Amino acid sequence: MSSLEPVSVDEVMTELRDRVRERVRNDVLRHGASRALEDPALFADVDALLRQATEKSQPAALLLPELLGQPDTWRLDTAMRYQSHRGGQRAAFIVFVKRRLLMPLFRWLFEYSRDNFERQQRVNQVLFACVQELAIETTRLRRELQRRGPSTRSGRPDSLDSR
Repeated sequence: MSSLEPVSVDEVMTELRDRVRERVRNDVLRHGASRALEDPALFADVDALLRQATEKSQPAALLLPELLGQPDTWRLDTAMRYQSHRGGQRAAFIVFVKRRLLMPLFRWLFEYSRDNFERQQRVNQVLFACVQELAIETTRLRRELQRRGPSTRSGRPDSLDSR
C-alpha cells in the first residue's frame, strides 16, 4: 500500500471553479457574447462582479427600489383578490361566482402566470443588484480619474473620461 498525500480541498475547489468558469465562458462566446470576453481575466472579473451583485440582492440592500418610489407602483402583485364594486347582495353573489365557479376553471392559468411573475420578480431583483454594482464601480472609476487630474487622463476615445 502506498501512502496517500493529503489533498487540499481549497485547491481542488479553485480548480473546479476555474474549469466551470472556462466552460461557461466558452459557451457564452459560442452563443454570440461580446468578443471582449475572450480574455479569461476580464471574464473572471465580470463573473465575480455579477456573482457579488446576485449574492447581495436582498431587497433591503438595494438603492434602486428606494428611488422607484412606493413598492405598490412597481412591484409585481401575485395575490388573487375576490371583490366586486357592486354593493349588497349582488356583490356577494358575484364574489361567490368568482370564487366557486370561475377560479377553479382558471386556476391553471393563474398558477402559471403567478410562477412566471415570481420568476420575473427574481430576475428584476438580480438586475437591480447588478445595476447597483455597476453604478458603484463606475462612480469609483470616475472619482479615481478626478483624483488623478487632467494631466494623467488619456485622450483616447476608449477612455472613461471621453463622452
